[in-house]
This record gives sequence, structure tokens and C-alpha cells, in this order.
Amino acid sequence: MPAPRLVSEGERLMSEEWITGGGPSTSPWSGGRQDAGLAGVRIGPGCQARVLANEQARVVLAGDYCLAAADEKRLLDAATSGRWAELTHLPGSYWVVAQNAVHRFVCGDLSGFRSIFHTERGSHTLWSTSARQLAEHQRATPDLAMVAARITAGAEHWPDRTVYDGIHAVPGGFGLLLGGPRLQLIDVSRIEPEATLTQGAPAFGAALEHAVRWRMSAAGGLAGADVSGGLDSSTLAILAAQHGEVRAVTYADAYTSAEDLAFARRVAEHMGVALEVGTGGHQELPFGWSPAQPVTDQPAAVSLTTSQHALYLRPAAGLAMHLTGTGGDVVFDSCSAAWIGMVQCGQRRAARRQVTDWARARNRAPREMWQAITRAAGTGHAGALQDAAARMTRGEFEVRRSGVWSWCHLGQSGAWLTPQGRAHVVELLRQAAAATDETRADLTEQRSSLRLVGADARDTVPLASLWRVRPVHPYIDNQVVRAAFTISPTERHGVTAFKPLLAAALPSLPTWLTSRRSKGSFTRQLTAGMVHNQRTLADLIRTSALVTSGLLDPDPALAALFRLAGGQGEALYDLHRLVMACQWLAAGRRPAPALEGAC
Repeated sequence: MPAPRLVSEGERLMSEEWITGGGPSTSPWSGGRQDAGLAGVRIGPGCQARVLANEQARVVLAGDYCLAAADEKRLLDAATSGRWAELTHLPGSYWVVAQNAVHRFVCGDLSGFRSIFHTERGSHTLWSTSARQLAEHQRATPDLAMVAARITAGAEHWPDRTVYDGIHAVPGGFGLLLGGPRLQLIDVSRIEPEATLTQGAPAFGAALEHAVRWRMSAAGGLAGADVSGGLDSSTLAILAAQHGEVRAVTYADAYTSAEDLAFARRVAEHMGVALEVGTGGHQELPFGWSPAQPVTDQPAAVSLTTSQHALYLRPAAGLAMHLTGTGGDVVFDSCSAAWIGMVQCGQRRAARRQVTDWARARNRAPREMWQAITRAAGTGHAGALQDAAARMTRGEFEVRRSGVWSWCHLGQSGAWLTPQGRAHVVELLRQAAAATDETRADLTEQRSSLRLVGADARDTVPLASLWRVRPVHPYIDNQVVRAAFTISPTERHGVTAFKPLLAAALPSLPTWLTSRRSKGSFTRQLTAGMVHNQRTLADLIRTSALVTSGLLDPDPALAALFRLAGGQGEALYDLHRLVMACQWLAAGRRPAPALEGAC
């Protein structure tokens, strides 16, 4: 099957992949090129686009996809008839822009890694694959209240909002339909989670193997790959090594897991390649970044570890692609939300039995877990958001997580907001409660987790130019996600096994890998990085736009930061999110590059 041509190093460095559209052809969207035959659509110089056309329709594909000759007629027929979801079923992760006699359809992938953002300008809908570029085009400023809400409650409750005022997101799994009296969001996911593990594992394994195989062909049989020692990255590297040469890389320092490194070495030995280990020191610890590094679309954890990535990715620089394990946790496994979903579906007895078995195997208290699960099952998403708004109004926040998935967790950072900041977040929570139609906890969790992973992968793209790698993420390919999510979350959530789908889908993998039950934590490394960069982080928080706008009181946040040096790390997660936001806001004061030279 023919594989797409991946962007070469020179092309990639010339510009990131982007597409913009909307408005008249004389619009300021003047960067890039207009070779798709669609009025108002501009394509970045680093974006390889394939145009399919007949007398009734035109389809533009961009990104990573695998297109067979037989697919062309099928896609054009679907576009002609307005069967928009069918345009998203190619292997890979890509954008599609389609036009028929009435409508224009613009869509990314299920995860949001290939994303679409939009806004209104007069009577026109403007859209772009970059929220930051669209915000610059509209002179939109950061929505500080939304930034504060994301720090406090998480980004997943506002899937159609961005951190820019007036700039909206098309949630992963939806496409944007233009040409009617009003724009519409079209659900393209079409996933029915009805299969058992035994029924669905072969199709998932085939989809994942195909995703790696055609990419290795497109890359000429040579690719870089993260090999951290975990199941996700190790699996991809082993599959890739069956179809070419893999340059395996990983990172280690005094605070990372020695067990992970040992597993990574064993994986590399199994593949018959050398493992390139980037051994970092204090300058590679998290929370040290370059002021000149590219600015991401939104606050991103990867922005805080650029030195670390630059070090360990050096041996893989310049290759056509670099495989990552991003998204493996989402497709291979579920979480305790699966048990909440079981209760909601009337499977209360089976859920309690699984909870009890899981808790006893890990020396946990089943009764406490079961109480949390039944509460969540009865609350629902809208109720949980209303409850979170009420708790924030009363000043009640959670010092520690319960160990059971919840619809909305309010961390300690809520206590760092001013009364004005809390009022803004309360209002946003209430808006989210009024807008949500989420019902089943297990399906809500897997969808929101996929979108969060997709956003993290998307935010890596501009920074990857510093490291001279082109990351690809097979686990969040559309067809891989569909194959995984066809299997019930309950089936994918292991009670006694860890990621049971992996061994069931790929039985040829070595059992010493698929039977691994542990993975190293980054807590020690994050804590060390915060302590080492404490003074810089304190200054960053004090001068943040969140503080100067009156939304954040810096004193309690700084007190939590300073307590880290004494071993009190209960606020580490909240501090991490706060620093992400403050770093992004500070970096965003620099103007975005013009579209023609975006990198």
C-alpha cells in the first residue's frame, strides 16, 4: 500500500505544518501557498498536501496518512454525498478539507493532535490549525480567567474553548461544517464500545502494526524512537525494528528510575541495537527553559523540559521521523472510571467485585474506594461541576487525590486564587455544567484523556524544531484509537494484569516486557527541578499576568513552592500546572512569527 511522503528536514525547518482558511481570498491570510483549488485556503510551506478532485468535489489531505489508489474514489464519493465521517478513516493522523457543491468540511483527527480552531470575523468564519496564529491574526489576548480555571480544575471541561479570548476549538473527534446558515460541529468518531478483549484485540494489534509498518516504509526504513523502558515506547520500537533500523534513545539522570533504564537496555538488546542514553545534570532538570524557544499554542509541560529533550534526542536528530509512546496509556488501558461506568450501566455487583479484587491486590481499602465510585456514579458530570463551583465558593479544596477517578478535581491551586479569581472560575464551571451532555464516566474519561494527550503532542511540534526531530505518535492515529475504543473500557482496565490489551493484541512480544507491572515516577525529578530553579520560578510567579490582573495571590503559591525544599511535596502537581501557565504567559508576550516564516 503506498505510503505518504513525510516532510524532509529542510522543509520542516522552513515552516511548521499549518493550514488556514475562511474569509475572502484577499484576506490577510496571505502566507503559504494556495494550490488546493479552494478559495481562501492557505497551506504552509512545510505542509505536504494531497489534492483529490472530480467534477463534484475536492478533498485535500495533509499530515501523515496512508492512501491507497482505491481510497481516492471512495473519499471523493463521500465528500460529494456529505458523508463526512468517512473522510477520517484512513490510517494515520491528518487534516482533511473537503468541498462539495454546498458545504466545506474541515477536520482534524480524533485526538486533537491535528487540530482545528475557529473564530468569527464579520460574516466569515476564519479557521486555522494553530490557535496562536489565529489569535495573532485576530489580535486576541489570552483569556486569563480560562487559564486560571485550567490550572484549578483541568482543561477537559471546556473542550470547545481555548486560552485565547474569542478563539474556539473544534474538539477532537469533531469536524467543522461550513456553508449553511450557521457553522456546525460534526461528530466523526463513530465508536461503539461493545467488543470484549478477546474479540477486539486482534483488530487493534493489526491496526497498530500497520501504523508502524507504513511509517517505517515512508521513512526509508530508518527512524528514531524513544525507548524509555515502559511498555508503550518499547512496543513501538520493537515493531519498528521488524521493518528497518531504529535509533533508540532515552534520558536518565540522578532522579530517574534505574529500573526503567534497565528495561530500556533490555529492549534495545532484544532489538539488536545500541541504546543512546542522554545523561543529564542540573542544567537538564525540569523548569529550566530557553527564553528564545518557540511559544506553544497553550501552556505545555514540554516547554519546561527543552534542555532535557535536546540532550537525549541528539542522536536521533535529522531523521525523517521519531516514534514516541504518546497515547499508549489511553488506548491500552482504562482507569477506575470503568467501574463508575459499570455502576451507571447497572452492573453494580460485578463492579464491586472488581474493585474489591483490585484493592486487595494492592493493599488498599475496598470500602473507601467503593464509596467514592458510587458517589461519582450518582453525581454525573454536570452535577460534579456544579458541586465544584459550590466548593470553590466555600473555599473547599482537595489536598490529596482520592485514588479514584473523579469528574472534577479541585486542587490546592484554588486556594491561591483571589476572591476575584475564584468568582471567574466559579462562573466558568457553571457554564461548563450547563453545556455538558456527558453521562457515562468511562466514555467521558477516555475521550477527555485522548484529547489531553493529543494536545500535549500538538504542543511538542513547535519545540521539536529545536531538537531537529519530527515526532510521530501511532497510538493516537485515528484507526488505532477506533480499534482500541471499540473494546469496552471495562475489558481494557486490568484488575490483576497491567494493560491486558497489549499481550492479547501482540502475543509475539516478549513476556518479560508485557508482564512488567511497574513504571518509574517523575516526582523526584520534578521536585529536584523546582528546588534547583526555585528563585527563577518565584520571580516568574510574582510577575505573572495572573498576579498583575488580580486573579492570583502569589503568597500562598510561593509558600507551597518553598516548602518543597523541606520535603513537603503535596502541592507539586498544582505548582507544575501553575508554572506551565506562568511560563506560557511570559513567553507569549513575544509576537508570534508571521505565517510565511512560522517555525
